[in-house]
Amino acid sequence: MGQKLVEAIGDLTRTEQAPELALEELGVTALDGLFADLCVGAVEGREKDLWNLLRLCQQLGSGQTSPLNLRSSRDDLDRAAIPIFTASSVTPEIAIHLDGRFTDRKADQRRDVLELCLALAEGCRVYLVATGQAGRVLWERHRDHLPVSVTDPFDPRVSPTPGTPRSVADRVEDARETLDPDGTATAVLRALRAENSEMLSYDDLSRELRLSEANRRQVGLKLDRDLGLAERVDYPGDGRGLSLRKAGLEYLKALDSEIGKQGELPSVRDPPNPSEYSRVNPHAQDGGDGTEADRTRDGQAEAEGDAVAGTAEYLPKHVQPVYTETPAVEAARAAAHSSEIALVDAPIQMLKGRDGDRDDRVMGWSYGEARDELTVSATYTNPMQYTTCIARALASPWTWNRVLTEDVLEDLFATHSRRILSDARNIGGLSAERYEDPRLFVEFYQEQEERLCELTRELANGDYTDESAKRGEITQFAKGLAGSIVQLLDLAGVDLSREVRLPEFSRNWSDSARRRTLCQTLAHSCAIESLYGHHVTYRHLYEQREDHREAAMGLTVDARDPLGELVGSLVVVGPGVSDLEDELRSALRSPGDLHDDAPEIGVCIPIRTTASRSVVSQAVRRLCERKGLEPTREAVSLFHAFVATSYDVARAMYYGLGGEDRPREIHVDEIRRALATLDPARLLATGDVAPSMQQALSVLLGADYPLSGAEIARRAGITTQSFRDNREGFVLADLLREAPGGWRLSLSFNDERYGGDILPWFFVDEPDGRPLVPSLDLRSRMDVLYELATSLVDDPARFGDPDDVLCWGFTLPDRDDPEAIADHRQGAIDALEEEWPWLGSVLPVIEGACESPEPDPGYDPVLMGQTVSQQPLAGAQTGR
Repeated sequence: MGQKLVEAIGDLTRTEQAPELALEELGVTALDGLFADLCVGAVEGREKDLWNLLRLCQQLGSGQTSPLNLRSSRDDLDRAAIPIFTASSVTPEIAIHLDGRFTDRKADQRRDVLELCLALAEGCRVYLVATGQAGRVLWERHRDHLPVSVTDPFDPRVSPTPGTPRSVADRVEDARETLDPDGTATAVLRALRAENSEMLSYDDLSRELRLSEANRRQVGLKLDRDLGLAERVDYPGDGRGLSLRKAGLEYLKALDSEIGKQGELPSVRDPPNPSEYSRVNPHAQDGGDGTEADRTRDGQAEAEGDAVAGTAEYLPKHVQPVYTETPAVEAARAAAHSSEIALVDAPIQMLKGRDGDRDDRVMGWSYGEARDELTVSATYTNPMQYTTCIARALASPWTWNRVLTEDVLEDLFATHSRRILSDARNIGGLSAERYEDPRLFVEFYQEQEERLCELTRELANGDYTDESAKRGEITQFAKGLAGSIVQLLDLAGVDLSREVRLPEFSRNWSDSARRRTLCQTLAHSCAIESLYGHHVTYRHLYEQREDHREAAMGLTVDARDPLGELVGSLVVVGPGVSDLEDELRSALRSPGDLHDDAPEIGVCIPIRTTASRSVVSQAVRRLCERKGLEPTREAVSLFHAFVATSYDVARAMYYGLGGEDRPREIHVDEIRRALATLDPARLLATGDVAPSMQQALSVLLGADYPLSGAEIARRAGITTQSFRDNREGFVLADLLREAPGGWRLSLSFNDERYGGDILPWFFVDEPDGRPLVPSLDLRSRMDVLYELATSLVDDPARFGDPDDVLCWGFTLPDRDDPEAIADHRQGAIDALEEEWPWLGSVLPVIEGACESPEPDPGYDPVLMGQTVSQQPLAGAQTGR
């Protein structure tokens, strides 16, 4: 970007006009004229000015203090590079990645980001690269702030996402069969295309095409709702309007290719120069002193925790990192976004070492280059063992050879001053010599990893005078090493995820002291690996030694945005680990004692304890991408209905599906077979389902034809009586059907793939004969339960009795209070379960098929650090 800026300045100053005057005429006045002065110096060949200009560009408009000790505001962008690029012939290309960190921000913060994108697009070609969730947020919440051509790829109605009814090609074909090329609707599309923004208000359309109010409304409905060629939007300052979709643009291109050159058409004006709208381009959807010096980061006495946990006896061998198994990597990635913690109740094993043995010292590593994601995994036994494993995984040769390469570090060091890296980010071992030569820096960290191994060997060999002190030394050394590498990964833009495995949690973690030590260890690591701007929050909040605090770079707190965030994500997985939630929250709120001069900042850390539909959707998307398949809404609904975690989804899809050379949608019969590969205990694990019925469901999922009750019992290893006793709810909910030849699930067999999917009626968008059920987009579990009630209850008077659950249960309270409504609905479901004892067994299936209108119950943030009164915690996310 800096080099492009120098080229643009040179392009503008090729005339005889003095560079100072040229920049002044463009309004380049950022930082009281300092930016313009550096530009002039760079053009005139002053190397120091060029270097300072390149450094300044990195933080221009960020709100942080610039390398030249000047605070740069957002307005500086409008008075610096943007007018230069707009006026010059040099057009840099910028890719802006939007992920979970974007979606977690408040709506006004997201709007600020998009306004910045539009401002940059005045002089640059901007590409928005969005993850699935970020793309949905763009379309659902912000499509009025961007051109439809930008948000169109993320529209769930028109993009290759679950529930897609028609492709762009299909809509173009429909339009060519429906619209008159010389008619009003086509003229409206041409008028939209001729605008820089590809948008026009209804008033502008009326003036330009002489449309009546009724006519323009009718045309707008037809182009939007019926054909999907344009979209009705809120037009800035002018009421409603229309914006051109990609399908509308393709339709016009198809007409142009038949009629002749566009310039010969009398209704089309010459296309104008690109504007801030036309130069924001939609991108394809995306579809993670470690040293002697850092030992001073001591938060707690880790030796006490090790003593509580006990120490294992190990065979003397050198354990090397291994590649983490793919399903676990994809599951962890789906379970938590960056800056989040997830507690996932799922069975997990220790990692298997290179010798084939499972060992809690084995550390896992995985890197996805396409998404720039690094995932490290370790089993937790005690603080020293876990921290050492995570540090060694982060410091493995794979990290330096594939992720933090010398080229990456060279760019990173060129971008950030040594003082920021050492005194703000607390990256250890960054001497002047290593700062200038990344090769020496890498060698130093490789030596630190070797030193960590040597310390553990000394412990194993009894080479110490005090075992507790030795364990504390190793733990602090490992924390410092890990913390430094986490900072480097964050600066390099790598998305980091840490997976903590607790294979025996449901059996061996009843000791309260051991649980407390685990939570304190995780919380302390989170404090070290959290940031406010460039500043490590632990040093500013919890460091008790005044000399160490004074050595840190000074921190300026923005009272409007006092919250930092955790770098990367943390996923704790094991059977029953959600039981740790309260203890982990308590530890995160206070990972140490705040020192007397602690600034008023905090870290907002969202915690997930259940897999919402969005988590399941992310897991389905990631595994479909690996298998060459395209996800569907039915796939997300079925996995959400049958399993409880992203780990179950990932295992079923990874081991139960084959790969495809040519992308296609995943079929219902494939989902059924994938679910059959799971342990029966993982099916409907959150429902009140008898184990014998879980066995029967597993058998039915794997069957390609109806089975008799006796055959189901034989294959499942249960009695026929048990199958009869437990199937009622599944039959009433249309999940289990009696067919010629026996029983089957309401899921397609292999030979039914192309005859229309077979699904329970509440999975279908418009179920035949179900007038009481709204469309799938609006349907809630209460709608399905009401339909069940009307079909099961013979006495219609019950629906009018205010004391009967069939009346009050389906009537919302008068208050417009989401919490009260949620409590009312839960009370109704509890009462219905008393009425229908079988309901608890099938409720997860019903909920999986429906879009919940309520807030995600498994998403709740906790605040680490000072109490921040300026922002409500639930809506706060950081301004890093």
